[in-house]
Amino acid sequence: MNELMTLRDFFRQYFLTFMGGVFAACFSLALAVALAFITYFRDAPIAQVGLKIMSAGALLILLTVHSNFMILRGRPSWVWVMVGIYVACLLFVVPMIQFQPHKILYGLALLFPLLGLLTLNSKVQREMRQKLLEIRHLRQAVIAKRKTG
Repeated sequence: MNELMTLRDFFRQYFLTFMGGVFAACFSLALAVALAFITYFRDAPIAQVGLKIMSAGALLILLTVHSNFMILRGRPSWVWVMVGIYVACLLFVVPMIQFQPHKILYGLALLFPLLGLLTLNSKVQREMRQKLLEIRHLRQAVIAKRKTG
């Protein structure tokens, strides 16, 4: 493979797996919040807990967006934030089985964090993070060269 990729080549090779991880995180969080309303907080008035649950979901979505942005900027250690979000969603949803939630919603709420973890661990995703790290190092070298010269 050519050492210098064009932007089109980069997107062609890595865009689908990256967006798969982003959508898996968004669906994981959305399904966890939806199931929280119908299981853990089904007896509580929505006016009392609704804003808190939605605020926590919105905060986690913002954390997801920020960590994916940092991954794109060449900071691969931020992938652990995404792993934490997927694991937290999974651990939050698993005990809901005792409330007998809707089977399809429950299955999807289990499926999306697992798909997200699988996507993050895929060869293409790891390769993408390595390329983005190399691009960051090149960018820093150019900036350092420009400052000295």
